[in-house]
Amino acid sequence: MFIFIIFNFELVTFKIKVFHIHKFQHFFRLKEIQSVLRSISEGKIENNYFLMGNQPYFINLICKKLEEKLIDKNHREFDLRLLYGKETSVTEILETVKSYPMFGEKQLVIVREAQYLKKDIGLLTPYLENYLSQTVLVICYVNKTLDSKSRTYKSIHKNSKLIEFKPLYESDVYKWISLEAKKINLNLDPKSIMLISSNIGLDLEMIDKAIKKLSLRSNNEDLITVDEIEKYIGFSKEYNNFELQNSIGDKKFDKSIFIINQMFKNAKKNPVQVTLSLLHNFFIKILLMNSKNFQITPQNIGIHPFFLNDYQKAARNFSLEKSVKIIHLLKQADLKSKGINTNRIKERELMLDLILDIIRV
Repeated sequence: MFIFIIFNFELVTFKIKVFHIHKFQHFFRLKEIQSVLRSISEGKIENNYFLMGNQPYFINLICKKLEEKLIDKNHREFDLRLLYGKETSVTEILETVKSYPMFGEKQLVIVREAQYLKKDIGLLTPYLENYLSQTVLVICYVNKTLDSKSRTYKSIHKNSKLIEFKPLYESDVYKWISLEAKKINLNLDPKSIMLISSNIGLDLEMIDKAIKKLSLRSNNEDLITVDEIEKYIGFSKEYNNFELQNSIGDKKFDKSIFIINQMFKNAKKNPVQVTLSLLHNFFIKILLMNSKNFQITPQNIGIHPFFLNDYQKAARNFSLEKSVKIIHLLKQADLKSKGINTNRIKERELMLDLILDIIRV
């Protein structure tokens, strides 16, 4: 879903348009990544994979699962070939994929940093159209995408498993934390999941490390609460992004200021960009809830049903007009945090100024 907000602050007029974007089959969604990983586990493996977009965590995860499924640990040096776009050429890649495995039924060829091959990537399309069954080729095109109108894209899409990894939504991260925890028999309550996601943001590698820390608990059968999140991961159950968001939503600004003072005593542990991103998404949801003809359901907002009452209360406290103004304030704060059009200021001062501006809205 994309949201376009057009407004004039002097006249206090604005229009909101919400466009639903079709979820093309080859675009990344959580269900698809789960489907791909399940297929690999079941041995339903494609000969060619083209993985592109801005989610290196998932690209690496697919490579890891393919390696675990296809390559015997004792034969790794013989049947697994790793090439890097900065160091290799299309000629070397073609020579490699046309060779034969030494021990296993298939060899796995992974081309990392393939984005550095640039236009030469198109020279691989003849092979993809007539690939060799003994080779599984994985092309990792990280933080870049191909032009969907190009011949190269169309050929790759037709002759390989092409997945474009798109930016995650908050609700995606929430679901991912829950799913990954369940895989290792961890039972997290909704507040614990929100505490993890609100402190880490969209960094899936950091989330993975946090979940692994929780697995060190002596009894994984019990419900994991925010107290244990604080104990094992180190996130404060009282002074965190989630509690800051709630205090602002409740208009308890004294509490907001106190939380900010506590959080940003250690700015390294609480990156201000994560906080601003969380608050931006929060007010986008509040804005939607106050817009006409918007059906308010947890699924439409992208939240767990457990938190719906909190959002409804915040929507009563902040009108659509106020939400638009606050989103603008958050955008300005984000620019300031990056030193754009201003001298860089300390995170604590930036956040305190933001709260004062929100109070004045």
